[in-house]
Amino acid sequence: MLGIIAVILVFGGLIFFHELGHFLVARSFSMGVRTFSLGFGPALFSRTVGKTRYQVAAVPLGGFVALVGETPDAEIPAPFTAAESFSLRPAWQRFLVIAAGSVFNLLLAWLICWGLMWTGGRSVIPPVVGEIIANSAAASSPLRPGDTVVSINGAHIETWNQMPPLVQKNGEKPMAVTVKRPTGETVTFSLTPTPLTGGNGRGGEARALGMGIRPKEVLNQSYSFLESAREGMYDAANMVRLTWKALAGLLTREIAADNVGGPIMIAQTIYDQAGHGLMNVLVIAALISVNLGVLNLLPIPVLDGGHLFFLLTEMITRHAVPPKVQEKAMMVGIVLLISLMVFATFNDVMRIVHGFIGS
Repeated sequence: MLGIIAVILVFGGLIFFHELGHFLVARSFSMGVRTFSLGFGPALFSRTVGKTRYQVAAVPLGGFVALVGETPDAEIPAPFTAAESFSLRPAWQRFLVIAAGSVFNLLLAWLICWGLMWTGGRSVIPPVVGEIIANSAAASSPLRPGDTVVSINGAHIETWNQMPPLVQKNGEKPMAVTVKRPTGETVTFSLTPTPLTGGNGRGGEARALGMGIRPKEVLNQSYSFLESAREGMYDAANMVRLTWKALAGLLTREIAADNVGGPIMIAQTIYDQAGHGLMNVLVIAALISVNLGVLNLLPIPVLDGGHLFFLLTEMITRHAVPPKVQEKAMMVGIVLLISLMVFATFNDVMRIVHGFIGS
C-alpha cells in the first residue's frame, strides 16, 4: 500500500504543479479558466469557485487547464467575456502561460532538492585513501593509506567524486598525482591507471579505469537554509544536464533505445523506492519533475514546446502560423507521441516479462 500511495502522490503532485503553473500565470493576466482538472476522464468530484470548475478525474495519468478562447474561433461560454480569451492576448502573454508548466516543474525539482539538502545535508567523500587494492596501479606506486589526493594532472581535488572523471579522461597513460601525507609532507609522482572490473547494476560486469584505491570515510555535510537553496539549485541543474545528456545519447545511439521507459517503468521505480524511505521517493520525484519539464519543452507539436515554437515564430514574424499548418503539425506530433508511448510501454512490458522469466 505504501508503494501504491507513493505512486499516486508523485504522479498527482507533479501533474498538479505543472498545471498550477499554467493556471497561475493565466490568472495573473486575467485570462479566463473554465476547468482545472487533475486527471482525465469522468470527474470523481468537482467544485466551482468563482468562474472556474476544479475537479479530480478518474484517470490520474495527466491533467489539464481549460482556458477560455484557446483558439480564435472558440465560443466564449457564459459568464466569461471576450476580454478573458486566451487567443486574443498578445503572443508574449500566451508564450508565458504555456511555458509556465515546465518552469513550475523545474521549480518544484529545485524546491525538493532544497528541502532534502536542508534536512539531510549531503554525503561528502574526502579524497583520503583508506585502502590500496592489491595488484592495482596504486599498489606499485608511492600511494599509502591516509594520503590525501591534492591534485591529478594539475587539477585541484577537493572531493573523491572529482577523481574518477579525471582518471577516465587521462586514459591508460601516465598521469601526475600529488598527495599530502598525514605528516604534512607533499609528494608528487606518476601513476598509470589500469582497468578495474565491477558490477554494472544489472547483474553484469563493467570495466573502467582506476587507480586502485578506496576512500577512508564518508562524511555528512550540513547546510544552512540559504546554503541549501544554492546547493539544491546545483543538484536540480545537474538533473537537467543529465536529462539533456540522456536525450542526446538516444539520438546519437550512445544509449540503447530499449532503455526508454514509460509510465509503467516510472511507477515501478517510485514503488520500489517507497520501500527505502521518503528521501528516496523525493529524489525520484525531483528527477521525474525535471524530465517532465524538459521533455515538455521539446519543439514537438502537441507538447508545450510545439506551441512555444509557433508563438516564438509569431513574435518574430509578427504573423501567426496559419491554422492549417498548425493542424497538420499537430497531427504529426500526435502520431510521434503515440508511437513513442507505444514503444516505451512495449519496453516496460518486456522488462517485466524478462524479470518474471529470470526469477
